[in-house]
Amino acid sequence: MHFFYSNTDGDATDTQILKEFSFINDFGFEEYKDIRQKPLSLHYNKGIEICFVTKGRYNWVVDDKSYLLFPGDGFITCPWEKHGSPREVVDLGEIYWIVIRPELFLQTGRFKLGRWSKLNRRANDLLGKVLSENRNHSLLKAQFLKPLFLELQNELTRKEFGYYQRVCGLVEELLIKTVRLLQNRENRMIKNQQWFLNFENRLKEEISKKWTLEEMTRESGVGVTTFTQLVKEQSGYTPANFLIFLRLEKAKELLLQTTNKLTDIALECGFYSSQHFSSTFSKWIGMTPNGYRKRNKIL
Repeated sequence: MHFFYSNTDGDATDTQILKEFSFINDFGFEEYKDIRQKPLSLHYNKGIEICFVTKGRYNWVVDDKSYLLFPGDGFITCPWEKHGSPREVVDLGEIYWIVIRPELFLQTGRFKLGRWSKLNRRANDLLGKVLSENRNHSLLKAQFLKPLFLELQNELTRKEFGYYQRVCGLVEELLIKTVRLLQNRENRMIKNQQWFLNFENRLKEEISKKWTLEEMTRESGVGVTTFTQLVKEQSGYTPANFLIFLRLEKAKELLLQTTNKLTDIALECGFYSSQHFSSTFSKWIGMTPNGYRKRNKIL
């Protein structure tokens, strides 16, 4: 099964079905099975594009950011964002897509869906703000998109009583649920950043303590798996390596701002001995503690 309805593309399977819906630029579903892959260069859309992957794995790029989408994932771009396949061909799989064309949408966030929409000005302002400020275009685990796409196609093709209002409502719901997902993700990110800052400060307060993974996990207030994932997500390090990183940052500060002996610095920063400190410092920094002190000491 495949379909492609469009108000602008002459290659569409049906160029009339969207005729009365000027706010839908394109709507389609495609099964890409042919090894002779379909060309898809980087491009812009005349509207907000929302995609949903049902099968396969899609490599996607927006400007300088790359994404990998799996079944159950969605994707969103704004009109000014150049996007497409980095290999300029469509990957094998199945994908839904729609391009929604607002009456007004600027990079500044100014936004208006149009007269067809029942959303008030405040809702339009929020949609414009969230979509224009979004910098992560993937919509992970966005299964809510599939039934909306299916229902939308059903209304467009059957055109039963009330279909125009139903199509308008479904397009609004696509946007509302997508924006909710983006907002929830942003709220989680802020919450996780604050959690991580509190955790980092707690370690710094007792940097000399011989922390174990179990003790750090208890301090964090979450389970071991979540704790490990959050630390790696926020710092790029495993918990053990993040602790080493903080110890070495404190050690570098003491090397440059004090005349303390290496043994004293090692113990103050939580290393077992001066030898343990020196070997770890050399491995991570690329020079000995004394070498670092001599090279960077401000006279």
